[in-house]
Amino acid sequence: MSNRITARNSAGFTAPAGMTAVPVVLAPLSGRLHVLLVPRSEDPFAGTWVLPGGFMSPDERPEETAQRKLTEKTGVGAVYLEQLQSYADPDRDPRGWIPTIAYLALIDAAVLRPDEHGARWVPVDRLPALGFDHARIVADGVERLRGKLWWSNIAVGLLPERFTMPQARRVFEAISGVTYEPSNFRRELEQSGLVRATGRTVRGGPGRPAALYEFADRRPAWSLRRSRPPATVRHRT
Repeated sequence: MSNRITARNSAGFTAPAGMTAVPVVLAPLSGRLHVLLVPRSEDPFAGTWVLPGGFMSPDERPEETAQRKLTEKTGVGAVYLEQLQSYADPDRDPRGWIPTIAYLALIDAAVLRPDEHGARWVPVDRLPALGFDHARIVADGVERLRGKLWWSNIAVGLLPERFTMPQARRVFEAISGVTYEPSNFRRELEQSGLVRATGRTVRGGPGRPAALYEFADRRPAWSLRRSRPPATVRHRT
């Protein structure tokens, strides 16, 4: 791009020409983890898919920009955003030195209405070519999410208030991209402290009634610890 934007601070040093914020919004859909993308209609990277971010306003905090752009570009309302990290490579944006701060969210895919603003859920393991450095940002977001799955109640908004172990296992498998051995999964989730048995059961078909569980805390929280090795049967394809 020929017309690069440049800026200097009051001391005469080169400074960022602007600041952006982008939300990495993930959701399990049809048994696989997806990311929310929007089509880009202007240069640079016109015609590609990107994360729904944009420039910060001077009266906004970065997380407010990420939420505002998410709603403007996809129609998705307020979601819980956790800061992922900043990306400040001077060459990440052809327009000039424009760092971005990325935020991470895990939501129910049903909140996106069909054809809303052209936004689309795309499997994280089948991404198209993305503009800017958004492929790297998505990869970092997926790694962070999967690393927190067994230490944090990040799946709290994806399950009903009371749920069975098979219901929880399907959600955890979609997020992690692996298949769990049922008895190991139940044991590890019970021992994690994230959930507790309610003492109630539900009958959903033939056989013994299924025990109902609930999250010990329904407030979204992303632990600082990384995930334990899950009870994996095999990587899913």
